[in-house]
Amino acid sequence: MTIQEVNNLSCMIIANAGDGKSSCMEALDYAEAGDWEAARQALTVADEAIVKAHEIHTKLLVEEARDPAALPMTMMLIHASNHLTAAEVSREFAERLLRMQAQKSGEEVK
Repeated sequence: MTIQEVNNLSCMIIANAGDGKSSCMEALDYAEAGDWEAARQALTVADEAIVKAHEIHTKLLVEEARDPAALPMTMMLIHASNHLTAAEVSREFAERLLRMQAQKSGEEVK
């Protein structure tokens, strides 16, 4: 795999992870406004984006496991991994905060 290919895949990870993290923040905004259905939908959108980023990341990990020399390590890939981690943590915190806010507001927790 060339550096350009790794960087292109890294950009896809960054874009999807960023979309996922943004959707998590939207979910919190909706919950704060009391729109629980929109909050749940935003988390679903976040899940879809984070899964896309994770699938690309996994593809790269498998490629490296097959042949460590086949995957050039780039700062872009490291940056992408950091974005994915941030998105995954944001998703976990968003879900927990929504659950806590729902319980506090007397909403049904799903």
